[in-house]
Amino acid sequence: MTAVDTSVKDDYLSRIPTADEEERARLLQRDAIILDTCGSVRPNNAAMIDDSIAILKQNHINAMALTLVAEEDDTRGAMNMIMKWNKLIRQHSHHLVKVQSAAEIRQAKEDGRIGIWYQFQNGRPFDDDEGNVELFRDMGVTQSQLTYNTRTFLGDGGSEPENAGLSNLGRRVIEEMNRVGILIDLAHSGDRTRLQTIEHSAMPVLMSHCATFGINGEQGNITDEILERANEKGGVISIPPLSLASGRIPTVADMGEHIEYALAKMGPSGVGFATDYPKGRPLIYEAAHLDENGYLHLQHDGTTKARVAKWEGRGHLMEYPWYQYAEGMTTYNEFPNLVRELVVRGLDDETILAVLGGNVLSLYEKVVG
Repeated sequence: MTAVDTSVKDDYLSRIPTADEEERARLLQRDAIILDTCGSVRPNNAAMIDDSIAILKQNHINAMALTLVAEEDDTRGAMNMIMKWNKLIRQHSHHLVKVQSAAEIRQAKEDGRIGIWYQFQNGRPFDDDEGNVELFRDMGVTQSQLTYNTRTFLGDGGSEPENAGLSNLGRRVIEEMNRVGILIDLAHSGDRTRLQTIEHSAMPVLMSHCATFGINGEQGNITDEILERANEKGGVISIPPLSLASGRIPTVADMGEHIEYALAKMGPSGVGFATDYPKGRPLIYEAAHLDENGYLHLQHDGTTKARVAKWEGRGHLMEYPWYQYAEGMTTYNEFPNLVRELVVRGLDDETILAVLGGNVLSLYEKVVG
């Protein structure tokens, strides 16, 4: 196993914490139930997954939503990923456990294991039949987006210029997700899809890895109107170290600014965090290149399958090079910086514990069980 580097850099923070603040941040991170609503365990090989688990444990990450599906996967692909991760979790059962309730998340922390709940970042696996919602819930999926960036049978994604909102099938899928207990995730959806989902859903929604439009007006970030509507029904937004600033490389201090802004709009019970680090689908964003004709080639899942799309800048796909993480929050090893940033911003302990996982745990318990 490779050595775990836990070094941090104070210049990424709003200011350097005092000795008392440093100790307070350390204790908060140790004692919190820390839930990442778009997390990562790297499964490329045995050594990598062992290192990944070690880093997560050292930084007290208690549970996460693990992405099994994004833009490229259909019903069969989703089933394949579920089978793959069921096996991986069994093989690493001393350290990982599949969780499908708030009680199981709490038990995972008590047992010293990392809880994994399954997440789809697209509604494509549901295909054109809302009956598939219950099928995947029975297979352990407890969080799902309706769309990725492009249109699905359910509604428009965030890059669709028509911004047409939900389909009738999308409304039926929402009703099924409410019935069987799957968290509805508004990340990557178009704004009309988001607003109509909040209105149609009987349960509160999650925005699992979204920054705020009020701080950084990039397409895809969550507008004040959406925050306010979601807040009225008890929703939660989880701020990632992405899409935080335009024209410069952001830092963890920018992440703190977005969290404070969201707290002002959503209240202390409406904000969480996400990392959106590279996912449980091996090599999904690592084998890619932009060719001389302006086409972006993405190789998925460590195979020869590639997605090719004309690169048209912002709003089409993520800005190239995509995944520009905030400095000071680029890996789980730097997670202590987020806790430090929340402390030096003057947030009280109760609010910090809520942002680190308490709010998401409450939402999960209400929707999933």
